[in-house]
Amino acid sequence: MPARTALIALSLLVTPVRAEPPPQTDPWLAIGPNGGDVRSLALDPSNPNRVYLGAAGGSLYRSDEGGTRWQRLSPGFPRRDQNLDEMVVTPLGNLLIGFWDVHGRGGGVALSRDGGATFSISLDGESVRALSLAPSDPAIAVAGARSGAFASSDGGSHWRRISPIDHSELRNIESIAIDPRDPRIIYVGTWHLPWKTTDGGISWRPMPAGMIEDSDVFTMTLDRRDPQVVHATACSGIYGSANGGALWSRSLGIPFSSRRSRAFAQDPSRPQTFYAGTTEGLWVSEDDTRSWTRTTPLDVVVNTIVAWPDGSVLLGVDGAGVLRSVDRGRTWSPANEGFSERRVSRIAFDPRSRRILAAVWGDRRHGGVFSAPAPRGAWSPLADGLKGRDVSSLAVAVSSLLAGTDEGLFALSAREGMWRRIAITGPRGASPRIHDLTVLHGDVVIAATSMGLFRSEDAAATWRPVLTDAGETTAVALLPRGSLSIAAAAFGLQGSRDEGRSWRPLESRPGRARVNALSVLSGSPDVILAATSLGLYRSVDEGATWTLGGGGLPESDFTSIALAPDGGAVFASDFTWGGVYRSDDRGAVWTRLHATGLSSDRVWALGIEPSDSLDLLAASLVGGLHVLTLPARRQPDLSTDKWR
Repeated sequence: MPARTALIALSLLVTPVRAEPPPQTDPWLAIGPNGGDVRSLALDPSNPNRVYLGAAGGSLYRSDEGGTRWQRLSPGFPRRDQNLDEMVVTPLGNLLIGFWDVHGRGGGVALSRDGGATFSISLDGESVRALSLAPSDPAIAVAGARSGAFASSDGGSHWRRISPIDHSELRNIESIAIDPRDPRIIYVGTWHLPWKTTDGGISWRPMPAGMIEDSDVFTMTLDRRDPQVVHATACSGIYGSANGGALWSRSLGIPFSSRRSRAFAQDPSRPQTFYAGTTEGLWVSEDDTRSWTRTTPLDVVVNTIVAWPDGSVLLGVDGAGVLRSVDRGRTWSPANEGFSERRVSRIAFDPRSRRILAAVWGDRRHGGVFSAPAPRGAWSPLADGLKGRDVSSLAVAVSSLLAGTDEGLFALSAREGMWRRIAITGPRGASPRIHDLTVLHGDVVIAATSMGLFRSEDAAATWRPVLTDAGETTAVALLPRGSLSIAAAAFGLQGSRDEGRSWRPLESRPGRARVNALSVLSGSPDVILAATSLGLYRSVDEGATWTLGGGGLPESDFTSIALAPDGGAVFASDFTWGGVYRSDDRGAVWTRLHATGLSSDRVWALGIEPSDSLDLLAASLVGGLHVLTLPARRQPDLSTDKWR
């Protein structure tokens, strides 16, 4: 007979208060998985081997090796939760970044004169979506924002408005081009067709002739052979004008499904060659845009392009990060060493292969599950079969790995080598979202889903619902022993005395909050921790009663709990205020780890590599996974609460 077991599964909503940080520890180290969303790339004309990379969330990278290897700049960009959509580098090497707040609270222009080490902010509060330097006078810059156009005559330190205030159409500027002979001639592309000024913004006129009505103009490019030849890309396709934008004609060489061209570039040494980055791959024309050939897979979404005279090309794309070509776009290979911006939702460890597993959320094209042989090892995608799905949970079953997604459950066995769907069917035949998975013992697995709890007795091959009338369940945890066999909650605790076959509501619950994670302390099964949207709750009587937090913890959205393998230290992550907290007394008192190096203090998932060293893994909002090696501490005697 198996030893008596128990499980807790919870589901439960928000508000915060800040704790003071304790002394600093060793720094976090970024470890991958490589890849993520790239918003912008910019080449330094004073040093052609130097390239800057801007990511969503405010992360800034630099390569001094032509884009083959990247380094996240630290402290880097001074604000978090910003999209670094536009970057330009002056001939003197000064970096200008146009940015906007992902929460809709404005943005601005950031200027660095020291290679991205420090920044000054101007145009503060303006949501900047476009940025360009005047080729004839790089001290002149033009910025396009949601509210209109602005110009600088001192390299981006100070700005003045050059478009009418509150103009109904000359706003929401997405792209800019400046005439190389006369900086007063400026083209801007808006969310509704292009405009032009020939007097530095004193007067403007719309330039819509030949362009499909209501076109969102993503890019404006002046042909280096003749600035009267203008190229524009829009949500409706690629356009060309031979008379300074007075009349446009649409290129018909790209299929209609690939018409949204977010990036556009002319080859520096072969001016008849153009690169169009679309939502369906990169297209190359070698005959002045008359015909096009797609040279990447269809699922590549291109956001930005950098091209060198020697035929090297870099693409910044969604999910897959950076792609590099050395033959003018004919063939491509990843160039993501040092670049990690994937959103990791869950961390797990496979004791059989000693692999670390990371589930990716928010990248349906290039996400899934990644694995590495060690925290600092090389990461690689773990099999096909999860494309088009966000992974929210992981578990290691007897003969397979399990991945819970927003579209049901998937399993991977060593024999099959590919993720396959496992049928879990809710009411009316629908597949639930899988929030959490726990292997109880042997072949018994419990799944917390959007349609309640499900149970399998054959290593996840078949499932039956065991708790559906209590609503959504979000977390499951194992109790090694206790009066309850299993407990679960869906906006309240549920308990089971027969390993999850039947359930009853429990009287107590950890607040009226959504529970993101549950954990039972090894060696102390009466202590249960619940990470909730209102704070970290603790029970010392197997869930009969709960108290909020402990010494040193804010009332915030806690998302993850990790236990040291030896049963000593406990860690919890705060997603609202940010930070990782440690307790060495079973969750009674906590201290905040104040190590530097996290891309964002807002940590979603935690994990501890089960070895002698205390390698703590943290998945922050941006920047992928980080690892922090912590010194072991003296363990308390759990029977006396004294240190030994």
